[in-house]
Amino acid sequence: MPRRDHLASERTTPMARFLILIHGDDEKWGERTDEQRAAVDAAHRAFQQAGGVVASGELDDPALAKTIHGRAGERAFVTDGPFAEFKEVLGGYYEIEAADIDEAVARASTLYETSEPHVHIEVRPLVQH
Repeated sequence: MPRRDHLASERTTPMARFLILIHGDDEKWGERTDEQRAAVDAAHRAFQQAGGVVASGELDDPALAKTIHGRAGERAFVTDGPFAEFKEVLGGYYEIEAADIDEAVARASTLYETSEPHVHIEVRPLVQH
């Protein structure tokens, strides 16, 4: 848990950084038509060209993931796949610079995935060190 003095609402820097996490149903993403995939790619290129993107990436198949589980007083253990048995997985991310969280949310709201009902997009401030 971040200390209160690191919360985004208390920052005085002109441009804060935010992580945009794109969660959705991996099976439904796999069912996109060629035209839908082309529209998604075009929308993401436009999002990046609008500026302020520090980093971005699309994640590979969740079946290829490994998860490390911590255990109090014991050695951690590793399992295959994402951390939970949900249909929704993290599909990709952006790290952006924005004046505040409202601007970051407004920008994230332009992503193609907001038109897909199985998707939710999380916008989270990054702690400035």
